[in-house]
Amino acid sequence: MSKIVSIEKKAAAQNEPPPSENTVINKQDNTPEPVSAQTARREMFKFYSPSDCRGFVPPDGHILIGDCHIQRGHMTFIGGAPGVGKSRAATALAIAGATGKSWFGLPVHKKFKTAILQAENGLYRLKTEFKELNDPALDEFIRISEPPAYGMAFDDPDFQKQLTDWLTGFAPDLVVLDPWNSIVRDDNQRAYRAGLDSIHNSFPKGDKKPAIVIVCHTRKTNERKSGRDLLQELSGSHVIASAARCVFVMQTVSNDSKDNRVIWECTKNNDGLHGERSVWYRCNGLFKPCTDIGLSELDTPTGNRNKRISEDDMDRLFENGSRKLKRADAVNELQELTGKSQSSCYAALSIGGQFSGKLAESDGLLVWNP
Repeated sequence: MSKIVSIEKKAAAQNEPPPSENTVINKQDNTPEPVSAQTARREMFKFYSPSDCRGFVPPDGHILIGDCHIQRGHMTFIGGAPGVGKSRAATALAIAGATGKSWFGLPVHKKFKTAILQAENGLYRLKTEFKELNDPALDEFIRISEPPAYGMAFDDPDFQKQLTDWLTGFAPDLVVLDPWNSIVRDDNQRAYRAGLDSIHNSFPKGDKKPAIVIVCHTRKTNERKSGRDLLQELSGSHVIASAARCVFVMQTVSNDSKDNRVIWECTKNNDGLHGERSVWYRCNGLFKPCTDIGLSELDTPTGNRNKRISEDDMDRLFENGSRKLKRADAVNELQELTGKSQSSCYAALSIGGQFSGKLAESDGLLVWNP
């Protein structure tokens, strides 16, 4: 109180008005300094009537993708095992925003600008990714970083300030952060919450705040799950599941390294419909629909899943080694022979898989050595 009184006396002696609620005290010389009303009193909350809620009209460009799957001011996560194609899905998302074409079957409501801040791929890898994506129009809509020199240092105020300034200049509608484990330092809920807070502190506020998509890993598991069960497979699932408005998870169809099919599924969408899961061919920067597999084949009953394809099955397929087959033909015949799913047959016919040493490939044909 004595400090305020002394300042008021000093102001009176100098014929200056006393400090108001929009005034702060300079710590160096105890003189009053005006500040903006926004700094002096922040609006902590706002209430609306039911009529206000019914009459709300989202600003133009608020919903970017699908049925509120990706919208400005909210977080969406893309999860999957390492190498499944999450970063490629993020690139495909940026291309969808630039071209207006759909993304995994979800419509783009308006062309949008995307910035991808990533910590994994250098310029050589980026060159190979964009080699076939040579549409000049992409330059207007997409920016992608090289790995930051000091890492994804969202806990560094200087990093936050530089990122905020850059985002304000480019003004993207969407920012992709890839990957999540480069942002958080520890594998615990406190680190996850601190990471989310530091991300929010690095982005422009208000109407200028973009949509955020974060690429994250799933836990290692041999069991395929679907629906809400997939949320539990995300690293930091409890924190991520509560922070995200929408979550996508990508899984491989089989363990065969030559099988480039992936399963795409929305496991959470707070503001809209999830949509159907689907199967896609993983290509360079883009994904193409896969129609040669039914979704029912992806849900093999437990009893059938535990019964593996045997050497006897392979002997019958290859007629004790007298036949050589193309992979696609072998998969189809093995499926008819055993009743197993296509993914199981692909896995059984994988070179170096469960029949390593007996199954080989020569001139593009599979060879069985009983």
